[in-house]
Amino acid sequence: MPCHRLVRAALGLIVAWGAASNDPAHARDEAACPERPPRLPTSSRRITATSKDRPAEVYARELNSMQGGVSEFTGNVELRHEGQSLNAELLRHDKNSNQLDASGNVLFKDKTGLTYMTQEMHLNLDSRIGNTGSAQFKLEDGSARGDAERTDFEGPDHTRFTRVRYTTCAPGQDDWYLKITDLRLDTEEDIGTARQASIHFQGVPLIYLPYLSFPISDKRKSGFLIPRVGYASNSGGDISVPYYFNLAPDYDDTLTPELMTRRGLQLQNEFRYITRDSGGKLDFEILPQDRLKNGETRTAGTFQHRTLFNPYWSASVDVRGISDKEYFEDFRNDIGVTSQTHLPQNAQLDFRGPRWNFTARASDYQTIDRAIAPVDRPYARLPQLNLSSNRPTESNRINYSFDSELVSFSRDASINGERLILNPSVSFPLSNSYGFLTPRLGWQHIAYRLAHAPDETPTLTRTLFSLDSGLIFERDSLWGERLFTQTLEPRLYYLYVPSKNQDALPVFDTSLADFNFSNLFRNNRFVGGDRIGDANQITAAVTTRFIDESNGAERLRASLGKIYYFDDRQVNVPAATSSTGGSDIVAELSATLASHWHVRASAQRNPRDNLTQKYSYYLQYNPAKDRILNLGRRVSRDELQQTDISTQWPVATRWTFRARSLFSQEGNRNLESYAGVEYNACCWALRVLRRRVLTIDAISNTPSQKYSVMFELELTGLSKLGKVPDSPLRDSVFSPPSPDAKPLAP
Repeated sequence: MPCHRLVRAALGLIVAWGAASNDPAHARDEAACPERPPRLPTSSRRITATSKDRPAEVYARELNSMQGGVSEFTGNVELRHEGQSLNAELLRHDKNSNQLDASGNVLFKDKTGLTYMTQEMHLNLDSRIGNTGSAQFKLEDGSARGDAERTDFEGPDHTRFTRVRYTTCAPGQDDWYLKITDLRLDTEEDIGTARQASIHFQGVPLIYLPYLSFPISDKRKSGFLIPRVGYASNSGGDISVPYYFNLAPDYDDTLTPELMTRRGLQLQNEFRYITRDSGGKLDFEILPQDRLKNGETRTAGTFQHRTLFNPYWSASVDVRGISDKEYFEDFRNDIGVTSQTHLPQNAQLDFRGPRWNFTARASDYQTIDRAIAPVDRPYARLPQLNLSSNRPTESNRINYSFDSELVSFSRDASINGERLILNPSVSFPLSNSYGFLTPRLGWQHIAYRLAHAPDETPTLTRTLFSLDSGLIFERDSLWGERLFTQTLEPRLYYLYVPSKNQDALPVFDTSLADFNFSNLFRNNRFVGGDRIGDANQITAAVTTRFIDESNGAERLRASLGKIYYFDDRQVNVPAATSSTGGSDIVAELSATLASHWHVRASAQRNPRDNLTQKYSYYLQYNPAKDRILNLGRRVSRDELQQTDISTQWPVATRWTFRARSLFSQEGNRNLESYAGVEYNACCWALRVLRRRVLTIDAISNTPSQKYSVMFELELTGLSKLGKVPDSPLRDSVFSPPSPDAKPLAP
């Protein structure tokens, strides 16, 4: 019988009812949790008894040999046999039948990883047929325990428990337990059957099922999952009961009816499949008659698929759609989802070879808000073909590269057509330990074939020259008792692209790139393929880093840069001439500071007007695994002012406060916020939060707040009831340092 199957069987209802694995972010209050009981000591004297086929080792204080091959062992008896062990005060062993009869503080460790504690046990070691009286059991690592009125071993692959209780709580703390009247385990078929099963919390039964069949291995089996219960101001109370269909080893389906008291019954279905080379899922939701939308039928769907044909070729599909623009606001809680304006509809074929990459894509979007004018919606790309070289860059030799694109753009009430882009280049990077110099010469060609345009075949060809150079200076820097290597890395990047009027060319997908430090070194200030930015400019930048000598970790990085323009920039979207002598100054900073502080910041300042155009910063204080404080702010002058604060912090023994606020100062209104508490009792945790999210009325276009009360009851090692937002501990944007790493401290 395979080891650990009965362990998985004892946890089989986890699979059957949709158990979730423990969240490492939900840190336990270790000081308040009782310690696991110590292991029992072993005997000190060794006596050996053998059977006909399988010898067993027995340790005891006394041995009495009786007639008929029966031996009686007394006093701190310990038996070992094929991965099993048994401790008792009295043990009778029949050598001929390999039958054991044990009594007095019996401790039986099965090869499955379960340990039984009882006063009486009978077992045939050859056939594994026997029974125990009333017994307690626990997992080998002490993470779970239980008791049964009777345990029957019915052969190598069958075990039956009568009147079972199971919990992960420490002894003497039966805050919750799983109660089953009759539990049968078949490890040959990997199936368990339970009759009259229920979950009890604080003495109150939460869920009851008269019959349940579930897998006791990694195999899946059809059955009900844990129900979800909640409340939202725009839906009322809701309860959903998922049912899982294990259709085949490589595909399954989950059907979830959800009853919302104010809206009606919604059906959700998730179909998943996976093969050796492909996988995907199909999600569909339908609310036939939404009482809050005048009986309107509301739907949403997603189809995602990916296939790997061979190491070079692959394909993917991502198609999404909803029935109306308010769907996400009414049925989703994540503001990142509710703020979407377009849903992707893509199909793609990829080739990734040792020398060339190729992509063929058909791409379109569903515009969620149909009030958006057709001319303001994104173009469909039917199709889009990309071919580019895939040769690694090698130092101190000539390198060639090539990029190309052919795409057909389509949109209502707009100029439509095809665009071809060819972009070959050659470079000669020179580098050593203290610097680099990379000259590059490129050529870019754009050709159109348009419909219903004054010029149906416009073309544009420009050459490009760039020279990228940098030096690396290093010195030792002592901060307190810690030694760092400080670098100073100046960099100059010259770019020349001759100007040519491009105002008559269409604009299918082109806009200015976001202005930040990394984009100071772009060879085209536009993203998209309709414009080639003219340039006669040089970027001057400098970066300094502090590297910990003890472990090589980068503790601080600060960068500053600016572009100096030698000529006016004639190419712009929309058409205009930019005549400033230099760009804004941009700066970036990231650091791991003393006392568990982390910081990341960026800024863009206009030196001509002495005004800060935009800035952002993110501060994090993370002194322990169970507490964190995040503070972020983003400001873009005359456009955006947002502050994001979140925390999770213990406030008393087993009590933790959790909150988040995303606030817009520009509109002086809350975008998303929640606050609540968590009570952690080691083997269970209860989280209760009140949440509100900004919504926009589809007809009047007026903002309003959607309120909800959310709760989550987690039974450690079993399941979760309800759902709350992820812990702020998950919001960290900083990778945790290595265990021996220490922060930068003066």
